Amino acid sequence: MLIQKDTYIYKKGIDWSSLHMGINIPVSLQVHFFDLIQHYLKKGESKPIKLVIENETFEVKLINQPFDETKYPTHKELLQIRYSSGSAISKKLKGIFKTSYEYLKIEKSKLKNRRIPIKVPEEIREYLVLYTTDFEDTFLTDCITSEDMKHADNYIKSFTEEEFELNINYNRVDISARIEEKPQMVKVRRLDKSICDNLRLLYKYKCQICGYNFAEKYNGNIVEAHHIQSFTITMNNNSDNILIICPNHHRVIHKVNPFFDRKNLIFIYQNGLKENLALNYHL
Repeated sequence: MLIQKDTYIYKKGIDWSSLHMGINIPVSLQVHFFDLIQHYLKKGESKPIKLVIENETFEVKLINQPFDETKYPTHKELLQIRYSSGSAISKKLKGIFKTSYEYLKIEKSKLKNRRIPIKVPEEIREYLVLYTTDFEDTFLTDCITSEDMKHADNYIKSFTEEEFELNINYNRVDISARIEEKPQMVKVRRLDKSICDNLRLLYKYKCQICGYNFAEKYNGNIVEAHHIQSFTITMNNNSDNILIICPNHHRVIHKVNPFFDRKNLIFIYQNGLKENLALNYHL
């Protein structure tokens, strides 16, 4: 079975575990990938797979973690990519993510209980991103370092939020024409677009505010991704910072800038109007 190329799987912030032991992949939001995995890996099963990192291929193990469904009926499906601390891939990742590795080593040395998790500060956070490839059991790994994020941040700040979102949604703004596009920005743009595309699938191209796909009766799908906190300011492309909404609601939000009450999942407009989200599967 061939796997669809470049399907987004997961964005993982680098921590001690990802540098030494492996990666947990909660697949509840990974629409295409979950369907593909079910075809060849049942709960409790494992199989060897390959990760491609900077044109090098590493053999690791993919495990569909078993759990007692009678005890944990609401437990989400959980996949793990596993490798050892002394493995070639672990050494490769420690070399790429030097900033995270050095920070984590220093902070670990201060702890009496080494099992306490340490969070890398937001300003130096680094990410590992997984995509499928044309080849079964082979996955592409993008490594986004703190230096990549700095380059991307400087690049993005030259655009308005609406310009950037038009590019993410429709490729209508050639943001590479204004400044020579760097490889670091290509990785960040691809990641953001992939997460947005995955959420569109999750909502079946329906607007989270009104609940409709108004283009469906025309045999079309027109829905857009909106960053709750401006991406051009925060560089936050986590799925919990993205809403899937229709073009009408998107234009209105950018025009009148309502407040989004995250706790109650409601937009509050300056004229007093309030709109709850009609659909929410991921916030």
